Amino acid sequence: MSKQPLDGLKDADRRTVLKYIGGTGAVAAGTGLGVTALTGSAAAATVDISSANPDTLESDDGEVDEVFINPSLSVTWDGMDDVVGKVRVLIEAATGEIDLDPPEIESLEYMPVFRATGYANGTSNETEDESGPGTNGEFHIDWFDGDEQISVYDTEGAPDYEAGAYNCGATMESYLDGTLMGDPIDSAQNGYYGAAGTTDAFEEETDTGTNTTTVYLRYTVSLHSPDASFITEDRYDLDPEDVRPHSPIVMADGADGQYPDLSGDEYGTNVTADEAEDYDDLEAGDFVAATAVPYDVLQESTDHPAIMSTYTHFDVTVNNEAAEAGVSGESGAGASVDEDIDTIDSGNTTDSGNTTDSGNTTDSGNTTDSGNTTDSTGGNQTVDGNATGDN
Repeated sequence: MSKQPLDGLKDADRRTVLKYIGGTGAVAAGTGLGVTALTGSAAAATVDISSANPDTLESDDGEVDEVFINPSLSVTWDGMDDVVGKVRVLIEAATGEIDLDPPEIESLEYMPVFRATGYANGTSNETEDESGPGTNGEFHIDWFDGDEQISVYDTEGAPDYEAGAYNCGATMESYLDGTLMGDPIDSAQNGYYGAAGTTDAFEEETDTGTNTTTVYLRYTVSLHSPDASFITEDRYDLDPEDVRPHSPIVMADGADGQYPDLSGDEYGTNVTADEAEDYDDLEAGDFVAATAVPYDVLQESTDHPAIMSTYTHFDVTVNNEAAEAGVSGESGAGASVDEDIDTIDSGNTTDSGNTTDSGNTTDSGNTTDSGNTTDSTGGNQTVDGNATGDN
């Protein structure tokens, strides 16, 4: 996946570049969006995301069944002060008008649709390719190969979060802000949140009408410490301080003000007695920082070397096909007449009988074969944006 050059943006505010490079009309469809986080400590991380418009959807009635994405991402990091063992990806979605300005893009009401954490444990297969834990590394994600996809909008809309069966102390608020997931909607602790909303905004009710709606996506990627599962005799020789329960965000202390400090009590967790057994340098009650940082705090902290947040978008265009009808066929007209002559029989009797046999048959067949078939299939698949239509 190629990276979008940053020429022309070098003099822009760094945070502006981070937050909006994927959301402006200057980025051509299908190009890569490169985002780089830099600090005075020379630590840096990048995430590479692409977005492209799906083909125009032709629909008989202007309705849309689903808008979905199947993203691929490449994340790299270099010069981190702490070992990175996990890469967490959050994807949120919102709809809006075409070509919004950056402040308007940020102010949209985004809903989470997907969250997952990849383990940098030396995996190399069709869906992941990464270098393992370290202060330098890379992680290439292609989790959505084949039929796998993230439903961004569908006919059912967002799950009923208020009725979710949360456990482990989680609430609807903690689930939606990412601080405590529990196990509510379809076991989605890591994975699909559900659609951001219904497809109503994409529909075009007028025959021959066209409706274009823009889907804005916000990607938030964060780098995290490995946990005890990385400690194996035949894999990685990690120091005790390199592994932490709940995999906190690395470099959380802010390095004396060089970048946002995430070490506050409100963002951390105390180690339990059971957890302490798996960590040589921790005891029950010890505090581990940056294990539960809300999504909005992450997005406000893109000056941090381990946090990247960027926007991208794609347009969904729906054409409502014209309603048409036609008639065709053959009348099959015909006529007939019976020309048999009647017979009169006269005898020398007082009984006189007259018989008249008259038959007229008219065979007229009218056949009308009216067929009008309109076969319209709306299906789009791109790297990032797709829509399907109900025919």
